[in-house]
Amino acid sequence: MGKTSKTITVILITLLLVFFFFSIYVTVDESMPGNATVIVTEEDKLFHSIHFDHICLEGKTAKTMPLLEARERGYQAHAHDEELGYFRGNRRFLFHDFLARAGIQVNSRWDENGNWLW
Repeated sequence: MGKTSKTITVILITLLLVFFFFSIYVTVDESMPGNATVIVTEEDKLFHSIHFDHICLEGKTAKTMPLLEARERGYQAHAHDEELGYFRGNRRFLFHDFLARAGIQVNSRWDENGNWLW
C-alpha cells in the first residue's frame, strides 16, 4: 500500500470517527409517521392519540384512520393531546436517525406499520 493510499485511508477513518462522535451530540426529534393510527371525531374534526382521555370522545362519533388520511380530510390535532406530547416522537441521536432512515429499527414511539409502541 502506497503512502497516498494510507493517508487517504487515515483521513477517511478520522472523518468517520469525527462524524460518529458529532452525531452523538446532535439530537433529532422523531416525527409522527403518516401511517400512524389516530382516532378522529367527526363532530369537531379533530384527531386524537390512541391514548386519549375518554372525556374527549364522550358523546361523539369516533373512528380510526391513518394520520395522513386524517390530515387530508381536514382533521386537526386535538390541543390537549398535543400539549401532553402524544404526537411527538422520541428525541434521538443523529446517528440513530440515520440508522432509522436506512431501515434499521431504533427506539421509536411507532413501528413501521404505524402502531403505537407505548
